[in-house]
Amino acid sequence: MSRSFQSWVGHRLREGLLYLQRMTYPKSEKRLVIFPWCSIEASSARERAYNIGKNLRTKGWRVTIVPFQLELEQRRRILRWEKPQILLIEMARHPLNLPEFYDVSRIIFDIDDADFFDPEQKPRVIECCKGSDLVICGSKFVADFCRQYNSNTHIVWTGMAPRQQDYPPPSQRQRIVAWGISNSVAYLDERDFLAEVMIQLCEKIDFEFWVYGANDFGALQSYVNRLEQHKVKVKLIPPLPFEKYHTSLENAAVGLHPIGNSSLFSLGKSFGKLNSYMLCGVPIVTHRKLDYPDFFRDKENGMLASEPDEWVEKIYKLLFDPTLRDKMAAQAKLDFQRELSSEAAAQKVQALLETLLN
Repeated sequence: MSRSFQSWVGHRLREGLLYLQRMTYPKSEKRLVIFPWCSIEASSARERAYNIGKNLRTKGWRVTIVPFQLELEQRRRILRWEKPQILLIEMARHPLNLPEFYDVSRIIFDIDDADFFDPEQKPRVIECCKGSDLVICGSKFVADFCRQYNSNTHIVWTGMAPRQQDYPPPSQRQRIVAWGISNSVAYLDERDFLAEVMIQLCEKIDFEFWVYGANDFGALQSYVNRLEQHKVKVKLIPPLPFEKYHTSLENAAVGLHPIGNSSLFSLGKSFGKLNSYMLCGVPIVTHRKLDYPDFFRDKENGMLASEPDEWVEKIYKLLFDPTLRDKMAAQAKLDFQRELSSEAAAQKVQALLETLLN
């Protein structure tokens, strides 16, 4: 059996399964179809398409989330059957995620990364902005770009579904400082910045530095050698599945989120990795830039810092004071529930959907 035939059969089976699922959906005058750019394994698709859709269903919306593998005619067929009031296109990365392909009265474009720095993606992002009735962005930086092409542009920070899992209080954890990143090899500026901070911090207190997203140990060996020469204990952790990543983070006493300038994509970062820290009870130190001062209150629900000396000082305070870690992590989790949970994000998206219906 050829691979193309297998693909054809797979697409039809997925479409058939979707029709069966639609039969179980409650009838509603508020109908939304979502085109994710990828599977639920991709964090942006999971949080901004699948989880948003799931939460909107609890708010009275009939939501159809279309498998990303489906072909153009299959997508159009679903739209004809479902007759949605609104189509939400999540990211322009999928070749079929362009408004011009679909005859729908209202279209929303959702984007949470600075894909416009990719020469191949930039014209697609612009086309999605121009062809949509409303644009939802994950950060101020992304919104500033999109607003050039669509004045009806709004910001909804990327949320995350809360976890019920128990974990040890931050005060009972070993002095582990974590840099939770999807690809630590790619972020050179952030990596070098943290090396400077870790070397200074090691002169004040004993700790272990965990570097996540280490998808090429060889490429990071010189980095590890540099740190170890200054007595910094380093542990490289390869990319992990979502739940295993969270389970690992539950060991960390402090979580770091630096923003560098070498990668322009860094400027478009939202709250994805920070959400993971908060859900795992990890007190956060992040740069005083982007949207973060709009959420974090310094020394209350997180630490904001600029220069390396300030980073060293604030990481040291958290490592030295277990009670402060507990207090800060608890407050961050409360604020997360209010502003960054999947339900909170869905409420903000629903308010924007209603503006189109009205």
